[in-house]
Amino acid sequence: MAPSTMQTQGLDYYSSKLFHGVPASFQLNDQSTLTGPIPGFPSRYGGERVWTGPDMIEKEDEWVVVLTEKDRKSIMNGLRHFQGLDLGPASITPETFPLPQELRDRLRGISHDCYSGRGFGVLRGLQPETLSDEENVLVYAGVSSHVAPIRGYQDISRELVTCHIISEELKPGVEEQELKPAFTNGRLAFHTDVGDILTLFAMGVSNTGGQTMIASSSHLYNELARMRPDLLRELGENWVSFATQNYYTDGTPTVINAPGDNLVFQYSRLPITGFRSKGVNPTLPTPTQKRLEAMTLIEELAWKNALPLPGKAGDIAYINNLCIMHARSAFDLDTEGKPLPSQRHLVKMMLRDPELTWDLPESLDWYSKHIYGPNQDDGSRTEKWQLSIASDESLPDGRIWAGAGGMNNG
Repeated sequence: MAPSTMQTQGLDYYSSKLFHGVPASFQLNDQSTLTGPIPGFPSRYGGERVWTGPDMIEKEDEWVVVLTEKDRKSIMNGLRHFQGLDLGPASITPETFPLPQELRDRLRGISHDCYSGRGFGVLRGLQPETLSDEENVLVYAGVSSHVAPIRGYQDISRELVTCHIISEELKPGVEEQELKPAFTNGRLAFHTDVGDILTLFAMGVSNTGGQTMIASSSHLYNELARMRPDLLRELGENWVSFATQNYYTDGTPTVINAPGDNLVFQYSRLPITGFRSKGVNPTLPTPTQKRLEAMTLIEELAWKNALPLPGKAGDIAYINNLCIMHARSAFDLDTEGKPLPSQRHLVKMMLRDPELTWDLPESLDWYSKHIYGPNQDDGSRTEKWQLSIASDESLPDGRIWAGAGGMNNG
């Protein structure tokens, strides 16, 4: 069987029942005990960001942008142009990685879909098997710069802008690495990370499983408002939903109504349950039964209404991390649930489009500054890149991500 994940508080990261009372979705909607939606929030959210997985499966042609052979040639021309400039990857911009206006317009459309539409989009048609790892990352970054040009930091040191997501479970010394769930073959619970547009490039895919699942937070809000507004109000209180809390320890509300009635839903169970040998922050208070009940219902509703993204090699998924939660199914396991070798390899970036980014409330000021702000004393901004997990001796096996060095919430 898969390794145990029981923590000092008795909570299991993988458990679907963190709350052990009457299953949350079957509790009576007793109006005498409920308090209504959160003050300052709409009673329900509407618009394109409210959807269910079954509905979206029928509309795949609307959210998948397919590259043509002409597009691929244009992208290769953009790569050769950038390589001819003899610049480092931090210099990738729409100007240094030029693309034809017609293709650029379609890529800009993905950004509009993320910020103003359904909250996500998929670009299909890249062929990673034809390029080196380094070239693939450059193409990924170059194309993505036309979607959203600002790259967010993904490590505690606020330097690295790329994250290679691979399973580390079969690597030597794995017991000492305090792996996070993302770097195992196991499933991921629904969560959000830190940044505007979560971007995942599939350089390699698993033999079985490993699907990225996404869920509309606006639909989830509406369901909670209908079923359990008392739990919805609990989500409006301060929670610690970010796995790395050395830079912000007071917590933020899980749900925030940003200007323009944009629902911001920031959530992860990882800081509350811990994972395997990595326990929870001992300074955090023990979660109340109501919070455990809310966490149980969030997971239940998110999986029930989730959309599995196709995940073909070469796909790039662009997901509004502010309003769309994501998870992952387990992959490449044997009949006893033990990990098998896997070719699954995603490269992650956290992007921002300064033209379309939402106005965030004061409680999330730290978020913007930490991820997208300057990291130098003189107010400038520098980036470090990991172009290949095989060639960077300073980051052996990418393990800065698997343990405490990365800001992954899953």
